[in-house]
Amino acid sequence: MSFPVSGEYNRDQWNTIQGIRTILSQLPPEEIRRLEARIQPYLLFREELEEFQARYFAKRCRDACFETRLSACCGFESIFTFFADHVVHFLVTGVEEGSRVLAPLERPNRTNRCVYLGPEGCLWKIRPLSCAMFLCESAKKEVFARHGETEEIWKGFLTREKEYTWPSRPVLFDEMEAYFIRRGVQSVHLYFHSSPGLLRVKAQAGLTPQVSGRMHS
Repeated sequence: MSFPVSGEYNRDQWNTIQGIRTILSQLPPEEIRRLEARIQPYLLFREELEEFQARYFAKRCRDACFETRLSACCGFESIFTFFADHVVHFLVTGVEEGSRVLAPLERPNRTNRCVYLGPEGCLWKIRPLSCAMFLCESAKKEVFARHGETEEIWKGFLTREKEYTWPSRPVLFDEMEAYFIRRGVQSVHLYFHSSPGLLRVKAQAGLTPQVSGRMHS
């Protein structure tokens, strides 16, 4: 299938999404349910992270950055996405609803802001992890000073993030990539199977590439 609009970032995102949509549309319902069950601990982590940010950071960040269009996160087109970010998005929304993210990729982005930022906010049901974990230094300094307990809570979230993304042991994001690679998906976003840094972490931990085995339950 040919890509409808030029632009390397949009093209790469579009190709990854189409590959995931194709596989998910072919899977039997019981396999979809198994994948949904596999991501439940991660979704709990994300729910708690969103509650934390909504309580302590949302108003400050909205007023200081989003409303003024000074945001260092939503202000860039080329936000960083893991392959597993896209998988989680579709498992949560379903293939049909989740495909809304394709529309902005099929036209040039002239907004100077994130391609996924619509009139009502982010088009992702579950934002990419890099977006969810982004807090600028000034925001952290202000909130940590005002609410002393928040710094330790934030450090806890940073530790928990690695449980899904730091492949010194089997982690969800690596497993998700392997699952789709076994089914023929190709994507530039398969970082756990292509990034020299992440491959080095796995090698140092004595882990072989997770392609032939089953996803951990």
